[in-house]
Amino acid sequence: MNFRGTLTLLLIGGILFFAAPVFADSTSSGSFNFTSTLGTLGTTNTLTSGSFSVVATGYAAPGMTTDLYAKNDGPNEIGMGLATGMDHEIGGTQFIQLNLTQILSTNPTSVMLGVGSIQFPDTYQIWGSNTAGALGTMLATNQSSFTFDLSSFGKYDYISVTSPTGTVLIDGLTVNQPLSQSTSEPNAAILVLAGLAALASIRLAGKKL
Repeated sequence: MNFRGTLTLLLIGGILFFAAPVFADSTSSGSFNFTSTLGTLGTTNTLTSGSFSVVATGYAAPGMTTDLYAKNDGPNEIGMGLATGMDHEIGGTQFIQLNLTQILSTNPTSVMLGVGSIQFPDTYQIWGSNTAGALGTMLATNQSSFTFDLSSFGKYDYISVTSPTGTVLIDGLTVNQPLSQSTSEPNAAILVLAGLAALASIRLAGKKL
């Protein structure tokens, strides 16, 4: 094979190499700290983690806001409750509602809620609603786990936590959002290689005529 033939094959190989799809995979995650500021917080508190944000609102009863309270009283007594609640925690008719609208707009693959200060007979309930201040639909009851998976309840913008049989705290929220993208569009280098390959082929064909 002569030099021009070799050059043509090399150029075509370069085009195929650079034109192959490029895949980039990464994971974007956010972990919210509900005790970054301690004490009475007001009726609402906006928490951020990276590009994610969530708004927590305290309610004494549906439609009746009350002040939030963040405390750190040692192991398993760390998290966000209510200023008027027993031990500054969530109990009775009170609840904390989380506005997940911004998080849901990113199409997360997992949303995990952390619940703390659980000692027998403490349990909690999870509610879903698309109306601020309303409990809406009960999604789970008699829960005593320190984590609750919200991933399958993405149709609800608002998630609320109640504790009818005791008192609990919200102590965390973790969001995961895998990011994948593929690129196969020709860039400037591909166009240059394609032009050189075409030029070499034309000159080679001209030699044979």
